[in-house]
Amino acid sequence: PFYTSSCSAVACPSSSAGFPLSIVPAGCLCNAGYSGAVSATTMSPFYTSSCRPVVCPANSAGVNVLAGCSCNAGYSGAVSAVTRSPFYTSSCSAVTCPTDSA
Repeated sequence: PFYTSSCSAVACPSSSAGFPLSIVPAGCLCNAGYSGAVSATTMSPFYTSSCRPVVCPANSAGVNVLAGCSCNAGYSGAVSAVTRSPFYTSSCSAVTCPTDSA
């Protein structure tokens, strides 16, 4: 050959993963509980990433979905991280008042 090459694929950033390979050229998706995108670039670090943790949904509280969200007082259920928009599932729903309560 009339050239030499030392090009190698860059790994997906820590907040993302690729399938079947975790490298930028194969495509990286934000991990569960993150929203955003990863795109290949020609300058170091050879990708841009807007993957950011998703805030806790309505009727729950916490730092973000990754750190854990708890249903607010008067609500029951759970919040879990997923890879599809809105990047969480939430079953936090109002608890009904007991019989004979005012």
